[in-house]
Parts: sequence; structure tokens; C-alpha cells
Amino acid sequence: MRELKFLQILNQLSRSYRSRLTDFFVSPYCNKDPHLIRFLHAVLASNESNPMEIDKYAIWDQVFEGANFNDSKWRQLSHDFIKAVHQFLIFESVKQNKFKSNNLLLTLLAREEFTSIYNSSISSAEKDFEKFNSLSSEFFYEKFDFEKNIYEIKNYEVNMEVESNIRRIHENLDLFYLTEKLKQLVNIVTRRNFLNTNLDIPLEKEVIDIINAYNLLEHPGIEIYYKFYRLKSSDSEHDYYELKNKIYERIHLFFLEDAVDVLKEIINYCSLKINLGKIGYAEDALNFYKFGLKNNYIFPNNKFNPGDFLNIVIYGIRTKEFTWTENFIEEYQKIIPTNQRKTLVTFSLARLYFNQSKYDEVIEKLRDVEFDEITYNLDSKVLLLATYYEVNESQAMMSLADSFRTFLTRHEKDITADKKQRYTNFIKFIKKLSRAKYQDKKAKQKLLEEINKTPGVVNQGWLVSKAKSL
Repeated sequence: MRELKFLQILNQLSRSYRSRLTDFFVSPYCNKDPHLIRFLHAVLASNESNPMEIDKYAIWDQVFEGANFNDSKWRQLSHDFIKAVHQFLIFESVKQNKFKSNNLLLTLLAREEFTSIYNSSISSAEKDFEKFNSLSSEFFYEKFDFEKNIYEIKNYEVNMEVESNIRRIHENLDLFYLTEKLKQLVNIVTRRNFLNTNLDIPLEKEVIDIINAYNLLEHPGIEIYYKFYRLKSSDSEHDYYELKNKIYERIHLFFLEDAVDVLKEIINYCSLKINLGKIGYAEDALNFYKFGLKNNYIFPNNKFNPGDFLNIVIYGIRTKEFTWTENFIEEYQKIIPTNQRKTLVTFSLARLYFNQSKYDEVIEKLRDVEFDEITYNLDSKVLLLATYYEVNESQAMMSLADSFRTFLTRHEKDITADKKQRYTNFIKFIKKLSRAKYQDKKAKQKLLEEINKTPGVVNQGWLVSKAKSL
């Protein structure tokens, strides 16, 4: 298990992280055990050729140079290696957060009374805070910690006659707590709506009352989370349009992680409205995605999310921005992990071509493709069935419908009963549509009514439109 664990850790580290990890291990200050350095080099070399397996005996020989293998010592070495990697990741985390780094330094200076570098360290930290004045709760926490450190360094606890920074300590603590509390309350309201239940949260009403009583909505970060809270609680269109404008104006003032979450929240709200039939929100959702792509909020630092990729394609199709959508697929396929790329690109282009009525291209993309992921497999078969219907390939459609039904039965363990029924309903109705072309008006009307009133049908909107066109 330990062996598997350190392999899992290494497989998640990028090349740049691995390079810095090596620098960390060879530093005598960070690591004094030469066995760990040899272990790292041996494991990295083995991992390059086979990421999922290692020959522990071969690695042992490289580390201990011919000594007999000792299982207990091997497990201890694995444990020490993982512990050292954890130390490296802590070091990386602190190094990447200049505010936290400054505060840790000031805490040490105060504790050890390194008075000679008080002023220069405080001045450097102040410049960093001034350079990046954020709306994120984490920023206010670090600012609170900074002011608290100054209080300690300048010994305000003893020098009571000197005006201290105690007011700034409380201001930043309040902003941290209220901003973070509101952010978490937005999450709570989302869960309430999704689960249709009342989650009782301590101090929820009191926090909202404090914000209103002290006019704290004048603070832009609090205002954005407060408007999210109200929007998800009362669903006011006025709140939505106000929030939409505020996000475009202020999102760049948040830390990247918070900016990503803010944009995700507003896009999720648009998606909810679209699912309720308000298709006008699709244009807003796509515009948010375009804005996010331009500003590194959708795939931050090329961190890929297949759900966002597919949603962008869907909203591009719904808003009929076909050229833009095809360009998006072409441009962003390079950040898709290799093991997902062919599936996502093939499926996305097939869906795009279908909505452009390029049915030959859809058939070319999907006819001989079996996807590893069950959902893509199911949806690609639906798309291909609909394509065969559109081009009047009745024989191919009926053959695929029958094989699709067999596929659903064969994969009953992989999908829920409800999901299977939704796809089964689609198969049933597309076969009925094909036959209804040759039936009288009364039979066609009856089929339209049956499709409309049947709950749980995949691609129901398309089936209804085809039934109406009969």
C-alpha cells in the first residue's frame, strides 16, 4: 500500500514539480539522508518507463548497492520518502503565498526577538499587501495576521499609552469572518435548493442582520457574496442583473481560486434557469464562459475540467455560435489529457455537426466509434440514431435501435434503472416516429401527445419537434 501511495503521489506531480522535488531532496538543509536521494532518482527513472509499477528489488539494489533486501527497511524507506515529499509540498505552498510567507517570517521575528530586521520585514510585507488589494476572505485573514504580528513586534500590549493598530486588527478580522461566512452560506443555500431541505446553520440570520445594520454592503466583496445569497434564496431577476454587472467589474480583485468559484456559481445559476426552460440564459452562460476563458478562470493554468468543456460546446450550439464553437474545440483540445482527448473532441464535433445539419460528418465521426466512458457511449448512440432519422436511413436506424436496446440490457449494472428507462423511451419513440410518417393525422397527434406526457425521455425536445413536423 505504501509503495502504491508514493507512486500515486509521483504520478500527480508535473515535470516542473518533479524537478523542484529533486532540488529539495539534494539540498543538505532539507534532507540529510543520502538513501532518500538515491531512492528518488531510482523511482523517477523507473516511473518514466512504467508509471504504474515498480521493481522494488531493482530500486533496492540502486539505493543500498547489493545489500540483501529487507522488507521492514523498505517499508520504512517508503514511509520516509512520503514524509519528505509532504515537507516539500508544504514548502511549495508557503513559497507560493507571499502573504503567508511574510506572516510566518514576522511571527518568527517576534518570537525570537530578531529586532534588527523588524522594520525592513514589515516594510516588505506592507508593500505586498498594497500591491494586491484583494476582496478574498483569505486576504483579510492574512492582513489580520499581519496586523496582529505588528502588535506583537511593537509591544503594544505593554506600551498602552501609544496608539496601536488594534482597530485594523478588528477590521480585518471582521472582513475575513463575514466574507468567508457569506461564501459558505451561498454553498448552504445551494445545498438547500438541491436537496430540497432546510439545513439549520448557526448565526445565519445574525450575520445577515449585522451586514444590513452596519451598511457592510458598501464593501464590494461582501456585496457580491450577499447578492449571491439573496439570489439563491429568493431568485430575483433584479438581483441577478445587478450581480452580473458586479462580477464583470470586480472579479479580477479576487484571488484566482475565489474568482474561479464566483464565475462557476453564476454559470451554475444560468444552467439552472436554462434547465427550467428559460433558454435566454444560454447566451449569458456562454458570455461568462468566454470571459472566463479570456481571463484564465475556466481552465486556470490549463487545469482541465471536462464538464466545463462540454458545457461550452453545448451553449455555443444553443446560441448558434457554430464557428466560434468549432474554433474553441480546435484551440482548447490541446489542454485535454491525452486519455480523454479523442473521446471529447469526437463527441463534441459530432454534436456540433448534428446541429449544423452536417449529417454525413456526424455519421463519419460516430458510426464505428465505441467510447470507453458509458455516458458518452449512450449519448453518441442517441445522436447517431437521430442522425439516421434525419437522413431517412430507416434500416440503419432500426438496426442501431435494436443493438442499442441490447447494449442497455448488457450494461444494466453500470447505469441506474431510471437512466436506462430514459434511453429506452427514446429508442421506443424514435422507432414510432419512423413508422408514423406513413400513418394518418390522428395517429401522429396521438404520438405527439404520448411523447409530451411521458416523463423521463432523453432528447425529448428533439422528439417533440420531429413529431410536430409530421
